[in-house]
Amino acid sequence: MNDPHVILNVHMEAAPGHEEELAEQLKALVAPTQAEPGCLIYQLHRDPENPGRFMFYERFVSQEALDSHSKSPHLVKFREYRAAATPDPLAKSVATKWKVFA
Repeated sequence: MNDPHVILNVHMEAAPGHEEELAEQLKALVAPTQAEPGCLIYQLHRDPENPGRFMFYERFVSQEALDSHSKSPHLVKFREYRAAATPDPLAKSVATKWKVFA
């Protein structure tokens, strides 16, 4: 199967005491990302048992669309927010990239 879509699964954990601050920052990424022409799915999830854990499920039409998303103004703003914060409200982030296999 030759499906060019790129799927990301991004797991994040807030620094202690920064759960709600990070939640608001992450929520602010959803609408502008969903409006990007190459975005098919961009969903933010929160662990019901640990409110400091978040997960994005993302699906883009191609690697080029994902690359464009990485340079989007809202993602740049999020990275600047993290760089200016002390401490970084995002304690841990792990992204895995997937391609349709079958």
